[in-house]
Amino acid sequence: MEHLFDKEVRLGNFVKFVTPSVIMLVVIGLYYIIDSIFVSNFVGSDALASLSIVYPIQGIVWGVSVMLAAGSSAVVAIKMGEKKYREADEKFTLICIVSAAIGVAMIIAGFIFIDEIIGFLGATERLWDYCKGYAQILILAIPAAFLGVLFEYFIRVDGRPGFTLMLYLSGGIVHLGLDYVFIVVCDWGIKGAAWATLAGMVTVMLIGAGYFVFRETQLKIVKPKWDGRYIAHSMLNGSSEMVSEASVGITTFFFNMIVIRLAGENGVAALSIVLNSHYLLISVHLGYITGVAPLISYFYGAKEYLKVNVFLKYSRVFMLSSSVILAVLCFICAPLIAQAYEPKGTPVYEMAETGIRYLSAAFLFTGVNVFASGFFTAYGNGQISALISLSRALIMVLVGAFLLSWLFGLHGVWMTLPFAEVTTTALALGMFKRYKNVYHYDLLYRGDGKTA
Repeated sequence: MEHLFDKEVRLGNFVKFVTPSVIMLVVIGLYYIIDSIFVSNFVGSDALASLSIVYPIQGIVWGVSVMLAAGSSAVVAIKMGEKKYREADEKFTLICIVSAAIGVAMIIAGFIFIDEIIGFLGATERLWDYCKGYAQILILAIPAAFLGVLFEYFIRVDGRPGFTLMLYLSGGIVHLGLDYVFIVVCDWGIKGAAWATLAGMVTVMLIGAGYFVFRETQLKIVKPKWDGRYIAHSMLNGSSEMVSEASVGITTFFFNMIVIRLAGENGVAALSIVLNSHYLLISVHLGYITGVAPLISYFYGAKEYLKVNVFLKYSRVFMLSSSVILAVLCFICAPLIAQAYEPKGTPVYEMAETGIRYLSAAFLFTGVNVFASGFFTAYGNGQISALISLSRALIMVLVGAFLLSWLFGLHGVWMTLPFAEVTTTALALGMFKRYKNVYHYDLLYRGDGKTA
């Protein structure tokens, strides 16, 4: 990273570093969209509803993987900024081993308790076989998911953000190609979607591993030293990202419970469409903070605070402008998104279109909140980051889901995400103001970061 910004921060270099992360997260969002469109059109709306029922498993898996990757990569980036390269290598190798071990343990637990898990998630008799068939295969992919995400974060820390884009494009091509083969050609149904997902994750993991094994890199795989404090700190520091990802699974669980009571299996299918749309559009903001966070960590560790302020200036412009653009796109494109899943005029279509239009209001505030959470993680302050994530992704979502659905029925469910984002923005702005002198940043900075 240092060679890109050795004397001053240039907008061109900044865009070059951050853009691959944005594209990559959008591509991942498209995986989910296209995957669910295949399921809806070639298997049916019950199978689509089953994806929503099982999603909490996926949310927990992504939550743990991002917790380990984001928390540890911030620590390692700071060590690299401090020129402690051997220590950075040891910590990188250690977190790879720990992540793989946790993944294997989760496979064992998942298969032992599969029926209890599916029952707890609320699968109805009509959806049970779909849910169980998909979940069993998804659980097998856990170690690959953990290591794939880990390699993606550390490749970016290693200063090669463009490679991460290639990583996920390769995984996506495999995933979507096999979606067609397994679902349409082989007629494997929802299990075909699960096998395609697993194959895509394994592809990402193998290419990521190959990057560190076969290329000349700054970060290297070495003999690690056990450091329990580092593992604990990584988990704490990445806890906000885990909260953000896992909370989607938790809130989806409660959304499913509420919607199936209000609108049955068709309502859950519509909910799946709305939440997939949310994931796709918010990936723009998630991708941006994923790209800029290593820069903030590295130059904060190097005590080059002016450069950090320039990154914040660019971030302010991007987050505010993209929030407005996403809100408008979401509102205008609601009919097109719903019709990609279900024919116009069907109950699922009508509910999904309404839900997506409500969702558009959330994006006016999402950028500030997502950036705030990732920003404090980059500084190693996992507690504040987790507080913001807990508010926007869990606490205020649950408050809104139960309160607004009680007051307004299904329309109240669609109001929940805008409600959560609005209420969290005040908290995020307060934390920015409180810590500006602690971390030496200026969110309103207008300079170019040049040193004397």
